[in-house]
Amino acid sequence: MTSSERGSARTLVILGGADGAVSTYERARELGFRTICVDVRLGAPGVAFADEFLQVSVRAPEQIAAALDGRPDIAGVLCPASDVGLPTLAWLTRHWGLPDPLPEYAVQASTDKSVFRALCDHLGLPGYRSVAGRPGPELVNAAQQLRFPTLVKPVDSSGSRGVVSCSGPGRLAKAFTESLAFSPSGRLVVEEHLDGTHYTIEALVVDGRIVFHAVTERTLTPPPFFVTSSHLLPGELPADAELRLIEALDLICAELGYRTGPLTLDAVLGRDGQLYLIEMGARMGGNGLAEAIQHCYGADLIAAGIAAATGDAVELDLHAAKPTLVHILASDRGGHLSRVDGVEDVRTMPGVVGLHLFADEGSYVKPYEQAGYKLGYVVLTARSVPEVLAAENEVRGTLKFLLHEQDMAVPLP
Repeated sequence: MTSSERGSARTLVILGGADGAVSTYERARELGFRTICVDVRLGAPGVAFADEFLQVSVRAPEQIAAALDGRPDIAGVLCPASDVGLPTLAWLTRHWGLPDPLPEYAVQASTDKSVFRALCDHLGLPGYRSVAGRPGPELVNAAQQLRFPTLVKPVDSSGSRGVVSCSGPGRLAKAFTESLAFSPSGRLVVEEHLDGTHYTIEALVVDGRIVFHAVTERTLTPPPFFVTSSHLLPGELPADAELRLIEALDLICAELGYRTGPLTLDAVLGRDGQLYLIEMGARMGGNGLAEAIQHCYGADLIAAGIAAATGDAVELDLHAAKPTLVHILASDRGGHLSRVDGVEDVRTMPGVVGLHLFADEGSYVKPYEQAGYKLGYVVLTARSVPEVLAAENEVRGTLKFLLHEQDMAVPLP
């Protein structure tokens, strides 16, 4: 399908309507695109921001194509903030003849942690021991050879779903059972736990080159869930680790054949000074990262990702880094949300540049055991890191989520 055949109207098919995709719907509209939200959930947050809603699973490319058959206005397909729809994105871009279809190897490395681990080993990047497979005696025997504690993860989940800390070999069977519930393929990976500082890397690839990357220092909730609670930008890496990171990103994209599009990775700077890449996604990250990066660097990664998906020129307008922080709003317990106090006070605070709430009064909120259970997030900027951290503390003291069951504000992570 050529650009002339698509006509003047331009529509983006966006796979998934989760909270992490909302900013993509909003920015697409600002850029003049219509959007179609593909999700099985009628109540998904993105539905309210889309021009059309297609109630189909993001795992069903043939059904999506059939429902949109004959549409000349489809300009691109996006899958922000989740790896689940990446196989469908790759299928649809080929089916519709869209620019830069996602290579199959990039899909596999994004949706199977063991594939990405093998890729890093193949490229000679810093590694740590891990084993993968279907739960059973063979995987137990292999995992027992690792150094404990370990982390047990589904090979094919994201957002900290199914990540289970395992303190010793005797707890492997229980950890397998807990983690397996979150794996569509029924396969797990067991990794030696890395002690160090956690980071997220957001990058943009154009014509096979890394044209931009940002590093965030990531704070996690305590064990056993390890869910992201904040991102601080710019993340500071030692100079040698920064150089090795850029080299590693180039190597990964070349090996995957990944020519144009967004890239998100999690990493740990170990106590040995090595930067260990943990997992990747050939997509934009969630948790308000695109918004934070734009405030920090001026880089509009959502607009750049849309341009990459539609074959338009990718442009970035950068400025000097400004300390920026994303704070995730969440509850440490379940219950029905009675009300939220302090919203307008937070919106008018100096340094608050974005406040997004995803829970309605009366709705049931879940304890923050995975990224999808967040209540919202706030983005803050300031002239210095101490100032942005002080602003974060002020938000924590002002914004209160009250549950019916306790009639008190729940602690924020």
